[in-house]
Amino acid sequence: MRITTVSGIRGLVNTDLGANDYAEIGRSFGEYIDGGVCAIGKDTRASGFMASNAAISGLLSSGCTVLDLGVTSTPSVFREVLRENLNGGLVITASHNPPDWNGVKFVVNGGRGLFEEELNQLQKIFSSRTKQSFKTGSVFPAESQYPTDVVSYVGAGSCSKLKVVLDLGGGAGCMFVPNIFRDLGCKVFTVNGSPGVFSRGMDPTSDKLTDLSEAVNDSSADIGVAYDCDADRVVFIDNEGTKLRSDYVLLIYLKYLSDSGLLRNIAVNVDTSLAAEDIVEKSGFKVIRSKVGEANVVQRMIEEKISIGCEGSSGGLIISDFNFCRDGVLASALIASAIVKQNESLASIIKSLPQYYCFREKMNCMREEAYHVLKTLSEEEDGNIDSIDGVRIIMNDRSWVLIRPSNTENIIRISVEAKTEKTASTLMNRYKDKISKILKEGVKS
Repeated sequence: MRITTVSGIRGLVNTDLGANDYAEIGRSFGEYIDGGVCAIGKDTRASGFMASNAAISGLLSSGCTVLDLGVTSTPSVFREVLRENLNGGLVITASHNPPDWNGVKFVVNGGRGLFEEELNQLQKIFSSRTKQSFKTGSVFPAESQYPTDVVSYVGAGSCSKLKVVLDLGGGAGCMFVPNIFRDLGCKVFTVNGSPGVFSRGMDPTSDKLTDLSEAVNDSSADIGVAYDCDADRVVFIDNEGTKLRSDYVLLIYLKYLSDSGLLRNIAVNVDTSLAAEDIVEKSGFKVIRSKVGEANVVQRMIEEKISIGCEGSSGGLIISDFNFCRDGVLASALIASAIVKQNESLASIIKSLPQYYCFREKMNCMREEAYHVLKTLSEEEDGNIDSIDGVRIIMNDRSWVLIRPSNTENIIRISVEAKTEKTASTLMNRYKDKISKILKEGVKS
């Protein structure tokens, strides 16, 4: 089943999305940007060449000038559109989805993703196309300046005391991320560094990252970093070999900003730890929450004139003066620099942060079933309910449960957070049981 959201279009290769589909997507997006200049990049999936070439043919037929960046990360395409003031960009990727999936992410002028109303406009173009004479565009090979830009932004040599292990997951980061960290001054080790060889789960937030943890311990590294296939998600392993949950990407950076007197208002999605509120509000600023989805966070950042945002559940730090998207590589480089400047181990920094217990799980569920679950819970729950995205139930002790359909998979996601592990575990089990019961009753009816 093809999934279309503000996160893009995704599906099984040659089942939900084939060459003709990519050509139509390219042609429709080319019309949407009025035949302008469009960058395109792809991750390391085997289907990337087919999908990219088909999308390029569609763009060309709409009269676009195409800059082909080849195999690169999602943030590098966003950055290219921003720094060169291009009309748009396409990223051929399914991000953290399995290797037999692929998809497209859309970038518009200004270097950001589509907002919901813009996605609706694009879908209208796609569904209402009439036959017309094809235009003829041009395609040129191009090289992203993204690696140079990251090093310049963070500071060449600024991490010279750090020993880093990078788990590249066989993804696009294999092509350039090690060199970024070397230019930052790090001593670099890599695991899973062969492009297109996916020897662990694509999503570092859910994989145990055993190889990375062992490599950190074996090399006595200061930090381990794991990326997904298009390098927008990131997860850390601390110097003791412990995998950190994805929220810590934001929290570590917020603590550094707070200690440095640089903290301001931030925007995060509803699936982000309360610890962010504790840090920000203690410094006299506020946290603005949005729906889950990078574009939704970015939209709130623009509306509220906020420079720092995050998709907490995916380690997706957004720094607007560099990139209007989740940028796993920039985030990891900034945090590497922060560790050096604070002259503390990552494990000790984590211990100094507000402590909450957060669990995230998922259940297989078609989107129609997920909406039935949300409707039923909204009617049955008596507590304080936040319906910005899905159903977020807030308890009297500030613990919370979020149930929402995934934007990128046919699953329903469940997140819980509480001050004690026992409370968080109890909440997770309680709501998993509730969801299972609702799904069973829905099937019977």
